[in-house]
Amino acid sequence: MANLKVEIRESIKLNENSYDSYNKHILKDINNISKRVMTVPVTESVLLSMDNSNVGAGTFVETKVRYIRITNQSDEWPLLLTFKNEDENEYIYKLDKQATYIYTGEATTKEIYGIARSGSGVMNSFDASNSTISGVDSSFENMGDLINITGMASGSAEDIVLGYGGSGSGEVRCPIELFIASI
Repeated sequence: MANLKVEIRESIKLNENSYDSYNKHILKDINNISKRVMTVPVTESVLLSMDNSNVGAGTFVETKVRYIRITNQSDEWPLLLTFKNEDENEYIYKLDKQATYIYTGEATTKEIYGIARSGSGVMNSFDASNSTISGVDSSFENMGDLINITGMASGSAEDIVLGYGGSGSGEVRCPIELFIASI
């Protein structure tokens, strides 16, 4: 087992004043990582799935996932990410070119009665609705488990129809890096 150190550093100077920020988080007891580089087309493609019984390439145990990072490496096109949960809720996020999205699972909670309670990974991690969300309590139990993330490259309708794309490929698509850490 190993510790995953995640560091985010921001540095900017405006009007001779520095507004720097540094945050570090350590995820303990990581024993599995998956790092893939793939190209996402303009059709919706599954990037990763959660399944507690059938683990394999691109499929992870939802209670064990602690960290997901998706980096759009395209210089030209944004990436549309759709996050779906077990309750049939989903939300879509537009990840701009050269941008990164981080989705964290619940790591280790505090010690209760001398027993370290492990986190629930990406279980009970989000709710989405087209109306006002109600009924969420502090236990998060009525939030849905993340079951998959899909992606599709995005360009203007004209770009897609005309088949423009990077690297002389003749199509709009996004190279991405997908990094998942689990216990």
